[in-house]
Formats: sequence, C-alpha cells, structure tokens
Amino acid sequence: MEKKSKEQEHRAPGTPISPYTPDIVWDLNGDPMNAKYPPNIEKYGYTFNGYPNGNYETFFYDFAVQLYDLRFSYKGKNYYALSEKDYVALCDDNFTEEYEVFPHANAFIENFKIDGRPLIDLIDELEDVEQV
Repeated sequence: MEKKSKEQEHRAPGTPISPYTPDIVWDLNGDPMNAKYPPNIEKYGYTFNGYPNGNYETFFYDFAVQLYDLRFSYKGKNYYALSEKDYVALCDDNFTEEYEVFPHANAFIENFKIDGRPLIDLIDELEDVEQV
C-alpha cells in the first residue's frame, strides 16, 4: 500500500483548510471551497464560479475562500473589510484602523449588520462589490 504524504492527507475532501476558517474546506479536486455557502455549478454555471451573481461570488469565494480584502457600498456609504489569516475586520478605507472584528469571513457576512439587517440579507442590494 502506498504511503500518503501529509499534504495529501490534509487535502482530503471536506477537511478544513485551517482552524481559523472551519467552513473553508478542500473539495474533491483538492481546491478550496466554501462548504457553508457552496457554489452550485449545475444551477448557476461557471460564470460566477457557481454563484448566482458577482456579489455572491465576491463575498463567498473571493473574500471567504481566497481571503481578498473587500469593498462594497450600501445606500451611498462605503464599507471595507480586511481579511487576515485568523480574523476579518470592518475597517477604514486605508485598511489600517479596525472597528469591528470577526473570527472569519462567513461570520462577518452573517453577523455584520447595516441598518439592523445582517449583511447576508443585503447582498443583492449592495453596490460596487469588489475584492481589493
């Protein structure tokens, strides 16, 4: 029987990539994916990596999986999120001052509120959503 390397064991499908981002796991191809908010290629195709539109792709893939920083607007106000290996923070436009900290991107998406509404409920209403 062939012995597996540590990297092969670590990339077993469904295995979390790190303890800081438990919802981000390795898929069957050995690529990272958002297990809590997975893409659906059959339903949405490949245009937005399996998500219904660019806003969802940017939040659930670019931000949550790839750890890109994030910029978006809501009702004319700009918001910025800093994505680090072990946390995510709402911050200023220079990404230097942190206002609110979350353990990972999915927690930010679920728990950050604008006008009393969770960000996850506002994704379709957001403007200028982009990775930074």
